[in-house]
Amino acid sequence: MTFEASNNIKVSIIIPTKNNGNIIARCLDSIQNLDYPKDKIELIIVDGHSTDDTVEIAKRYTDNIIYEDKGTISYARDLGVKESSGEFIAFTDADCVVDTNWIKNLLKHFSNEDVAAVGGPNVTPEDDTDFAKCAGEILKFLSNPGPRYGFNADEVMEIYHNPTCNVMYRKRVLEEVGGFNHNLVAEDDEELDYRIREKGYKILFTPDAKVFHYRRPTWKRFAKMALNYGIGRTQVIKLHWDMGRWYYYTPSMLILVIIILFALSFLNPILPLIAFLILVIGGIGIGLIGLYLGTRTGRMRDFFNFYLLIAIWFWGYGIGMFRGVVK
Repeated sequence: MTFEASNNIKVSIIIPTKNNGNIIARCLDSIQNLDYPKDKIELIIVDGHSTDDTVEIAKRYTDNIIYEDKGTISYARDLGVKESSGEFIAFTDADCVVDTNWIKNLLKHFSNEDVAAVGGPNVTPEDDTDFAKCAGEILKFLSNPGPRYGFNADEVMEIYHNPTCNVMYRKRVLEEVGGFNHNLVAEDDEELDYRIREKGYKILFTPDAKVFHYRRPTWKRFAKMALNYGIGRTQVIKLHWDMGRWYYYTPSMLILVIIILFALSFLNPILPLIAFLILVIGGIGIGLIGLYLGTRTGRMRDFFNFYLLIAIWFWGYGIGMFRGVVK
């Protein structure tokens, strides 16, 4: 029996949520329409005590709703794993819509026992807002050198990390490594994958297990995302120094240099001028990235959105890394 041909493998799908009443029905509709035997799918909703109609909507699809009290998404996911009965655990988010063949296309790559996890791309939906599409392009751009949040490729490959909006794990491996680290503000899924690889397991990416991910819809939520990713990055680097790369430190180091130069302006009047020059050069650099994204996507009308989103990510992520030092 191959994984590709089998429909007899039980899969637990875990969706953490809180106050996603405006979008969770789309996600659950797509789960309901999966091309996979219904009796082999266990859907688990882990709710963080939503104050909107999230739970009422979820009850239309499943009675398997549990509640978490710690307020962290990593704890919510682990709670779902604890309550699950599937041999394999698939994670997605409440603001995602999964492809019809999502489960099949993930499962077929587990024939090798050394493969602990398989994930796929998370793509901005065509019906998302213009602002969200710009945010999606920023995340895709950032995924080239750094985090894999918006990563995509045309072939199956070994990868160091798949984000938990689109990934499947062997349950026994999750239990073997102790699950997620609940102390991390963000990057908890990447830190989990780090520990899995340290055990000698492989993590794969496959382009045909697609999830459509609705992006952060407002400036405020995008800025909070950037801040949390910065905090989480510092936290995981403190745990595993080799998870750091030079480009992760760039925003916070430049911010620190600018602050120091302005703070020492009383020593030499040229110091604030140097700080201002760095700001100008940085602004030009952000502008060039905005032009590149506008040209590549054919969305030059969104240049200022690209510009501001990149600037927000730079400052939010950089400040977040400072906060992560003491968190």
